[in-house]
Amino acid sequence: MKEKTKVARRKAKRKISGRTIAVLSVIVIMLVIIILSALYQNKLQPIEKEKADKYFRFSGAIALGRATDETNNTIAINELKFNTTAAEGNATAVFIYPLQGYVPLEESPYFDEITQGESVEATIKYRYPVLTKKSIDGYPVKFRITCNEAKGEVTIYVTEFFPLNP
Repeated sequence: MKEKTKVARRKAKRKISGRTIAVLSVIVIMLVIIILSALYQNKLQPIEKEKADKYFRFSGAIALGRATDETNNTIAINELKFNTTAAEGNATAVFIYPLQGYVPLEESPYFDEITQGESVEATIKYRYPVLTKKSIDGYPVKFRITCNEAKGEVTIYVTEFFPLNP
């Protein structure tokens, strides 16, 4: 009778140690997964892009449209031309999208590359005129600019306005 008890005890010890090993294995695997995901989390996060208003400079903004009052304090812009300069470095896959008026995506200005210091001329033809009121810097017009190096919203100030012929 005593021998059966010893055998039963050995079997009980084996079952406990087998369960313990299984539980410990699951815990180790989970810890390895948690550690690996923490290590690779930094690699998966996208690189922070520069702000477009600091990466680019804008100049020579000329608008074609009509005045909505006699003093030209408010204008409705139908067409806009301006120069974009990559000031902080080369800019690749530059896309300029108007946030006012309506311009189809395929008609928005796109440049494969603008090298640092280079200026390119962008022309926007609005389907619906953009109404803007004169400020100290000129007539503000808003855009979203994205490229591989920078992104963000910018305000371009129109410094010259030419009325359309009636």
